[in-house]
Amino acid sequence: MLKTILLALLAFPLFHEDIQTIEKRAQLEAVAKAVAAVSQTPEEAAFLLAWGKAETHFSLRIHRGECRTWECDGGKARGPWQAHKNGMPDERWNKMTGVENIQIQAEQAAKHARWALQACPGDRIRGAFRVLGGHGCLSPLKDENGRVGEFKWIRGRL
Repeated sequence: MLKTILLALLAFPLFHEDIQTIEKRAQLEAVAKAVAAVSQTPEEAAFLLAWGKAETHFSLRIHRGECRTWECDGGKARGPWQAHKNGMPDERWNKMTGVENIQIQAEQAAKHARWALQACPGDRIRGAFRVLGGHGCLSPLKDENGRVGEFKWIRGRL
């Protein structure tokens, strides 16, 4: 599954700041490896890729923790999947930035994704995006159709 995950990531349009960076390929390879390692199913892998794309476009700058004041939920969120501290131990929270910490970031994201994918019966994918976005199962999220569409596109390739 690692190869197909990497191919899906490489098919995404690059975040505009990342177009000329030499580190981008290594970052995407690290993300693909971590997602492949933590995902229990292709559906879960597809969800993690779609969620990360929706949250940060896998921006290198945001992954490094270099958020602007209006990004990363005003400094409350970190990493490609925009994890919030919410009782997370400081040692783990400090690893929510940096490409070198991608494995633990993917583990945290998978934990939240598994919970979210079970939270809303019926349309599990749409519901998961909603609850991870701070909404209820029945409360629409801005651009949720785009997120669900991305998920379906990725899932069709894994």
